[in-house]
Amino acid sequence: MNKTGIFLCICPSVASSIDIKETAVKMEFPDTVVRSFRYLCSQRGLRFLNDCIENDGLDRIIIVACSRDLHMDIFRKAFSLKELSIDYIDTGQVNHEAALVDLIREKLKETTEQVTEDRIIAEEVLVVGGGVAGVQAALDIAEEGYRVYILESSPSIGGIMAQLDKTFPTMDCSICILGPKLVDASKHPNIELITNAEIKSVTGKPGDFKVEVEIRPRYVDMDKCNGCSACVEVCPVVLPNEWDLNLKPRKCIYVMFAQSIPLRYTIDKEKCIECEQCKKVCELDAINLCEEPKTRFLNVGAIVVSTGTKTFDATKKRHYGYGRVNNVMTNMEFERIICASGPTNGELLRPDGKHIKKVAFIQCVGSRDIHFHEYCSSYCCMASIKEARLVMEHEEDADVWVFYNDLRAFGKGFEELYVRSEKEGMKFIRRFPGEIREDPENGNPILVFEDPKTGRYREVEFDMVVLAVALEPSCETIRIAEMLDLKTDSHGFIKELHPISRPLETSNRGIFLAGTCQGPKDIPESVSQASGTAAKVGMLFSQMRK
Repeated sequence: MNKTGIFLCICPSVASSIDIKETAVKMEFPDTVVRSFRYLCSQRGLRFLNDCIENDGLDRIIIVACSRDLHMDIFRKAFSLKELSIDYIDTGQVNHEAALVDLIREKLKETTEQVTEDRIIAEEVLVVGGGVAGVQAALDIAEEGYRVYILESSPSIGGIMAQLDKTFPTMDCSICILGPKLVDASKHPNIELITNAEIKSVTGKPGDFKVEVEIRPRYVDMDKCNGCSACVEVCPVVLPNEWDLNLKPRKCIYVMFAQSIPLRYTIDKEKCIECEQCKKVCELDAINLCEEPKTRFLNVGAIVVSTGTKTFDATKKRHYGYGRVNNVMTNMEFERIICASGPTNGELLRPDGKHIKKVAFIQCVGSRDIHFHEYCSSYCCMASIKEARLVMEHEEDADVWVFYNDLRAFGKGFEELYVRSEKEGMKFIRRFPGEIREDPENGNPILVFEDPKTGRYREVEFDMVVLAVALEPSCETIRIAEMLDLKTDSHGFIKELHPISRPLETSNRGIFLAGTCQGPKDIPESVSQASGTAAKVGMLFSQMRK
């Protein structure tokens, strides 16, 4: 006859919501023993459990404790060699003693199954998202000898970092750092790039995930194209370039940016007039306007989600005039203007051709705002200081103002960069403008704000205003979280298993996080997390191989 042990953990997390002694009194079930112990997850607690299992002849135990996601593995591993069924009731899911007793009663009615450890079937890894975090995770995993697929929804890997001019706090060239990593990923024998693609379905379990991938047509044969650009020269269709935030044109056949990986062309079929000029000049016969989507099936043991982020729509902050005042732009648009590969080749020019010398940077646009996002977007303070320094480097007599509420220079070298910038003439105004309007004669934005030193309102004219916009979960992050049944926070970012002790794992074993899909963060933090995630993947495979 089966005998079940019900073990209630007495710890502050449980005791704050459930009266353990009262609950134990109400548990009078046949063929069961009820025990309680302070901190079942401790070494003493596990030894107590083991003694009870041996002395009472238990073949099934029900653990009643806090945070199933955090603690279940402890009990699984401790008793993996015993012929024992383990159930777990998370007290965070019940709010009173009667509900807990009812839940245990239902558990006792269920058919017991012996717990078996997952085994590794496929020692391959799928990295979803090809930004800097995804690429770093893939490189580290590949270096450990595992095969990695990087799946990217756009035609090229690189992500947001590839759009930036410089990185803080070192002020290094962004693409100079990222470019070699992209090349390494494309050349590594253990890495395969699957670009212009998306996941359609995922089934299976840790060690044996089955993933259906749809690869959208480029209408250019990847094996034949060598990126020579002859097709671009003859294409008559000119479109706004999304990569340059529509500040620069591109052709209907294009690569995303000069350092694109893979350096293969894509035809925007929705805008193509099918004149076939590109086909006529392509000596490699790489153009195929009839190409269809392809389906591919992958079998992987682990999945790394690195689907990135998107920026807040600044038109929602109407009083800042974005979309209405011509020379108000977002910090990402400014990054493209200041970048040598951008629409002005790095020259500080407005769209109307005027040189930029007096610039205002406004913080927390969409962040720390009860009407939009209450969280801090983490990167913005230092990004604005970096961009303001770039203005000062380009223009000797530049006049740069930063409007802020709090400056959060929390990372290594961040405070030093802020202090140095202020000493070199950058103005920091602890106020947000109440209004931005446009001078009808010269198109200059005029900021209306309260001067914190005098308490009086001022109106100051600038050549340009740059808005430091919030980071939000990308559409792909939201879609993948739903597909993989991952928990998300109230803002839509994917939740980690535990923010302190297990920040790289998710509620689903075998699925890990890297980068801003988890929440706003800067590049150094994203890279560090990616390398940590790679180590976690290796540990998972090692454990499942035993």
